[in-house]
Amino acid sequence: MATPWPQLLQQVPNLNNQQSPFSYSVTPEGVIVGYWDVAKIQMLGLTGASSFSKEYRIDVRPTGDGEYEYVETGTESSGSVGQSGGGFQKEFFKGKSTQKSFGFQAGLGGTSHGEPTNAASWSFDTDAIKKPLFDFLEHFGWQAKKGFFGRLFS
Repeated sequence: MATPWPQLLQQVPNLNNQQSPFSYSVTPEGVIVGYWDVAKIQMLGLTGASSFSKEYRIDVRPTGDGEYEYVETGTESSGSVGQSGGGFQKEFFKGKSTQKSFGFQAGLGGTSHGEPTNAASWSFDTDAIKKPLFDFLEHFGWQAKKGFFGRLFS
């Protein structure tokens, strides 16, 4: 039998780890939120400037007795300005995904998450934030709600 959702929510702060680049919290509506501010980089080079930003969020809510559903959202934006002009790109995602990515930027000066630096790197893996959360939910007797095909073939 699954631990009642309100009791489970009281344990969510125990998921947080000072060594992790992400955190978990609970909204007033009782939704578990995992949030990762992956990158916020601004660089100045000899011939121009660039920026890169990436964020990820997962929301988990109960759907029934011992079942939960989740939705992932993410944004990624990059821009640059140089002698030949400039450009900007922004991408949004909402749904379910498995992602792994990494990057590196260097320049004469810049910032990463507001801290001064000449070089900044980032890495991202959805499993790094989802696995502890899903293991936590399973420990308390909760399972992900199966979609149509999951119910059909189980």
